[in-house]
Amino acid sequence: MRSVKLLFVAFSIALIASACGGGKAKNKVALEDAKPGRDLELFREGVTAIRKGSYDQGRMLINTSINTYPDSPMIRVAKLTIADSFYMEGGGKNLAQADVEYNEWLQFFPDDPLAVEVMMKRAEIHMRQVIAYNRDTTHARQAERQLKEILKLHPATEKKPEIEARINEIQEYLAMHELDVARFYYERRQSAQAAQMRTEEILNKYPAFSKFDEALYLHARALSDQEDTDTAAQDLSRLIVNYPHSEFRDKAEAMLKKWNKAVPQADPTKVAEAPPEGKGVFPRMLGFVFGPKVNNISSKGVIVDREQTVDDIVARAQVAGGGAKSAGAVTPGAGTTTNAVDSRPRRAGEAGQDVVVKPGSGSSSTPSGTDPKSSSKDKDKKKNSNSKGLRNP
Repeated sequence: MRSVKLLFVAFSIALIASACGGGKAKNKVALEDAKPGRDLELFREGVTAIRKGSYDQGRMLINTSINTYPDSPMIRVAKLTIADSFYMEGGGKNLAQADVEYNEWLQFFPDDPLAVEVMMKRAEIHMRQVIAYNRDTTHARQAERQLKEILKLHPATEKKPEIEARINEIQEYLAMHELDVARFYYERRQSAQAAQMRTEEILNKYPAFSKFDEALYLHARALSDQEDTDTAAQDLSRLIVNYPHSEFRDKAEAMLKKWNKAVPQADPTKVAEAPPEGKGVFPRMLGFVFGPKVNNISSKGVIVDREQTVDDIVARAQVAGGGAKSAGAVTPGAGTTTNAVDSRPRRAGEAGQDVVVKPGSGSSSTPSGTDPKSSSKDKDKKKNSNSKGLRNP
């Protein structure tokens, strides 16, 4: 009986000791003194891990830097580096998360010098997921919208030629999709009206389409089947004038003669232009099967580039992180960060560390530099609060 009592007492003491000590161990990292320069060390270690493919480890290190040093000038680039890590890791889920992270960053820093690069990266996220032209075009349309948004918000950007080239590339893909569907409706379903609608999408939206002449010819055929030869003749005349080297030119001329319509002369400047280069049998076969592709999509992030050394990446990040101010999102989420001054309660001499603020602590002294009126207002707020303790968010 006595041994049982002794065991019970020992067990109780052990529980009390573990409860007291457990709390201290849990907050050990959070209560450590912030070390000057440690934020940059954590950033460097995180970038090193990401370059090696240890994405989770890299994100953990950089998140530690963000949470421990909220006033660090590296906050902006650290948050951007986390987005880069998801982009570089790839895969549907990671690319979706990268898009969320980049978008969140843009909400805080819409006028940052890196904003155009971040917006382009969001477009590239969708371009990386573009598949065959005869499949779902959701990602291609989202990429087109993102690229047009860049030119709308930043019309004078030095990357304008690159963005316009990307838009043309995406629109070639989308136009090919519409033409493929129009062919299907006209040739296999004998639906002239459906083919007309699909080709009109091309004629109205994609004037630079490489097969614009075929879209004109197919549109004219569809209208002709619906007995609208006048509008069809306009399409055929346009084809003859602007596309004298087209394989559909002779067919267009024959149709105009059949309807007793005047055959126009080709534009001399268009005639003088060299005809499109012909492709061999194998390239034509590949083009027919796979259609246009979105090429040369970068696999590097905005900040992190595997082709650069860690020192170069960190140096560029330090330059990019110097002095810009956040635009200030209205309600940042739990996972968002800014470089705004952190007004959270701090322990004296422990910048960047979380503390527990307990109302009614019994201390009647007012800290130096604190307005007594504001102190009394804070006490009134605490009295009206139903919470037993306020903890740093």
